[in-house]
Amino acid sequence: MDTSQLEYSVIGAICIEPKICDKISGILSPDDFSISACSEVFEAACDALSRGKHFDAVLAADAIRNRVDDAVNFIRECVYVTPTVSNAEDHAKLRHQRAGEARFKLAVQEALEGEDAAAAVAGICQNFLQANAGGGLQSIGQAMKEAWDGIANDKELRIDTGFPKLDGLLKGINAGQLVLIGARPGVGKSAFALDLAEYAARGGHRTLIYSLEMLSDELAERLMARRSRVTMDRLIDRQLSDEDLADLAAASSSLSQLPITICDSPNVTVQKIRAQARAIKNLELIIVDFMTLLQSTQRYDSRNLEVGAISRQLKILATELRIPVVVLCQLNRTQDETEEPGLMSLRDSGELEQNANKIVFLWKIDRETGTIGVKVAKNRRGRTGIVLMDFDGSHMKFTELTEDYTRPVKKRGWRNESA
Repeated sequence: MDTSQLEYSVIGAICIEPKICDKISGILSPDDFSISACSEVFEAACDALSRGKHFDAVLAADAIRNRVDDAVNFIRECVYVTPTVSNAEDHAKLRHQRAGEARFKLAVQEALEGEDAAAAVAGICQNFLQANAGGGLQSIGQAMKEAWDGIANDKELRIDTGFPKLDGLLKGINAGQLVLIGARPGVGKSAFALDLAEYAARGGHRTLIYSLEMLSDELAERLMARRSRVTMDRLIDRQLSDEDLADLAAASSSLSQLPITICDSPNVTVQKIRAQARAIKNLELIIVDFMTLLQSTQRYDSRNLEVGAISRQLKILATELRIPVVVLCQLNRTQDETEEPGLMSLRDSGELEQNANKIVFLWKIDRETGTIGVKVAKNRRGRTGIVLMDFDGSHMKFTELTEDYTRPVKKRGWRNESA
């Protein structure tokens, strides 16, 4: 039985007999699924049953109605390949085993790219054996102890953006989280990421930046423009006065002390990121600029599938390293640049939304004034909402505004009687 059949049969069994999810959830995790729709149905079933709610095939289709063109037919096919639920646990165990083997092979491949390959592979083997022996089991007492220790001693890794209103929504960027920052070209998402990187580094959080669009010296120039009174135009044209040079020298000296590492290699894979991240001691934040330029070591039938696989690997990476991974993404060009973006605006979205813990969008509210809307569109640990910012492109700097965002009233060509 191939992987897709295993996943279909597990979901089919849950739709036929929802109570079996109690047993399957002790075997499988959402990350074990390679088909995003199956993973989402599994999560929805587990969530419903944990709250004592009913779950069936109709609710399963509803859970993926925005993911699959024909959700009802997808669920029907899952049920069709599942003549009996008696084999569901065996199928779940086999799928979990294959998922573990795939992660193991990937981890070994990545480790071989590191400096101390032998030690890294040995560590991976040990972790693999421990994971399969214990199955990730942990008593509620131990979980409570770790949670209380983090609360009482303020040990939780939390990285703020430096913008008070935005931080009030996000509640920090935390360990193990995949955070997406999406915007159309020219809105300032790279500058926003640099804002985050500098603020995090000044707070003592060692940061690794993957700049796939710009060379490291270009990033350095942007950082200097942010910290000085010299505009980007003057910096690029090298039309600098003695005062400008002194200002830039002071900014450069201050920035050089920050715990920031930059990789501007054009050929970056998640495997390479993992190997390099493991080599940096006390690393607490990874920023990737941006998703579309990441390369895959495998071939996929579509870019959607490839981006989905890459985002899943990045989520696993964040979980393994227990640090946040922030990734910049493009938005679709189908809507006007001043139109408020939604989750479906993500380019090559597919699994992106599912794998992300937090999603933040930037868009131009006013082309003339430079006012930018910053929308927290998804937040598994915090609130959603919108804050306004001013973007000073000459210095690559964002400033949070005090006023609240008011959505414009949409003009209608006719009266909607059903509204």
